[in-house]
Amino acid sequence: MKIFLITAGALLALALHASAQAPTGAIKLGKVQPAVVKTPEFSVKSGVEKRSKPGDWLEIEVEFDTKGAEIEELTLEYTVQFENKLLEGQVTHVNIPVGREHYSVMYVAPRSLEKLTGGKTLTHGSIQNAWIIAKIKGQIVDQAAFRKEPIPNLQKTPGMLLNKPETPFAPLYFDRYEATKSK
Repeated sequence: MKIFLITAGALLALALHASAQAPTGAIKLGKVQPAVVKTPEFSVKSGVEKRSKPGDWLEIEVEFDTKGAEIEELTLEYTVQFENKLLEGQVTHVNIPVGREHYSVMYVAPRSLEKLTGGKTLTHGSIQNAWIIAKIKGQIVDQAAFRKEPIPNLQKTPGMLLNKPETPFAPLYFDRYEATKSK
C-alpha cells in the first residue's frame, strides 16, 4: 500500500510538472526578415494639412507556425544588432489559432535610427543581424535568426524597438499580424 501511494504521488507530481511546462514543438519560427520601410502617408480630410517628409523605419518581421492547440499568450523577444549595438524589445501576442503563416513585427523609428547611425544614411549593411526567441509561460519554445550566428557581447540598448501599435503602421496590414497584448 505504501509503495502504491508513493508511486501514485510521484505520477501526480510528474503530471503536474509536465502540464506546467511550455508545449514543445507548439511554435516553429520561420524566416526573420529585416527591411527598411518608409513612414506610411495618410490623408486628412479636415483640419490643416501638415507637410512632413516620410522617414526610414527599420522593420523586423518573423513568420511562425503553430501546432497542437490555440496559444493564449506567446512572447517574442527581439534582439537586433545594428551599428554594433544590440537593440532589445519584446512583444506578447494573444489568442493565436493553430495553423501556418502567422506573423509578428517590431520597428525602430527614424529618429532612433538617426541617433544610432550618427546621422549617416541608413543602409541594409547597418542591419547586422536579428534574433527572435519565442516563449510560452516563460519557457523557450523556439529560436530563429536572420543570420546563423550567436548573439555577440555588445552594448545593449533597450527601448528602441517598438511594437506595431506604437507606430504609424498600427492600422496597416491588420489581418497579417497577430494581436498584441495591451500594456
